[in-house]
Amino acid sequence: MSDYLSIEYSDKKRPLTDYPSKLAQYLVKTFDLKSQQSILEVGCGRCELLSHFGEIGLDTYGIDSAISAAGYAKTAKANFELIEFTPDMSEAIFGGKKFDIIFTKSFIEHVADPISFFRWCNELLVDGGKIITLTPDWESNYKIFYDDFTHVKPFTEVSLNQALEASGFEKISVFRFRQLPVTWNSKTMEVLSKVTAVFASHRSKNKWLRWSRELMIASIGIKRNH
Repeated sequence: MSDYLSIEYSDKKRPLTDYPSKLAQYLVKTFDLKSQQSILEVGCGRCELLSHFGEIGLDTYGIDSAISAAGYAKTAKANFELIEFTPDMSEAIFGGKKFDIIFTKSFIEHVADPISFFRWCNELLVDGGKIITLTPDWESNYKIFYDDFTHVKPFTEVSLNQALEASGFEKISVFRFRQLPVTWNSKTMEVLSKVTAVFASHRSKNKWLRWSRELMIASIGIKRNH
């Protein structure tokens, strides 16, 4: 049976681009990730980000429910375990290892019980460890959010902040994020994108129009020291 990677993330449907490399560099800079730190990506998929995190010098680990992800992890030189994601997410991984960073992108909107998931992540982090999450912004994606039938839990900046706080994290920061690299270091392009978003239609095929309108929410939380 085909898994979700071979169906939704085939090279034909979603060809490889240089975006993951740019995003990895942005995340390293924005969230002050350091070489030699261990990073676990939950729902690592094709391991494109893990590959670039590894090139930057991070110690990379990935888990996914798709069997085909193992091959991608091998190519990315990342440690990998096949995990069937469950509501309580209580399973120990990698022999009980603790991580400096846990990262998810476009994952938590697929989780029915995000509090249980975040608490599980909290247990997997070292004291002072970071959880970094990217998820679609409900306010700018509500008309198309359920175009993906596996989406079950939308988030706003407010609700994501609440979920992280309820899961025991501190020093939480949540902000809207555009998937347009040109806007990350240019205030002019950021303003232009905001103007574009007003006129862009949902489901636009044009990348500039689509990613001007369809925002993500980025967040970071820190595990309390015990």
